[in-house]
Amino acid sequence: MARVLFEDTLTKDPSLRSAGVEVDSAGAIAGGAPATPNAIRLMREYGLDLSNHQSKLLVGRLVKWADLILVMQARQKQVVVSRYPGAAEKTYVLSEYVGEKGEVSDPIGCGIGAYEDCVAVLSSLLSKLAERLREEERNKGG
Repeated sequence: MARVLFEDTLTKDPSLRSAGVEVDSAGAIAGGAPATPNAIRLMREYGLDLSNHQSKLLVGRLVKWADLILVMQARQKQVVVSRYPGAAEKTYVLSEYVGEKGEVSDPIGCGIGAYEDCVAVLSSLLSKLAERLREEERNKGG
């Protein structure tokens, strides 16, 4: 959900698009599963499509490609950094990266309410992420 929500932000923000911001999604712990019915349904309510989504595991190629790796939880950061020590300086928990505390709870296995709560948290954090990236771009003179 975070990927499609942030991609939606990028399509609506010319400054981030022109800065070349790209987004991808990969699991630090697991991959290979389709989006859950609750995620598909909720994203559809936002006008976003997850129906063809297939999760993938984070691999070295993606780690090298990424300038920034954002995870939802501290344990995911530990997994990424233990597998890819060179990624330590570019791997952050999303909430910490945007100056907040806490983690984004994984709603898998829960009811639609947990998904709605997750999207509310993600939307707030991703809005702050977009602002931080715009600010970094302004500071670069871009």
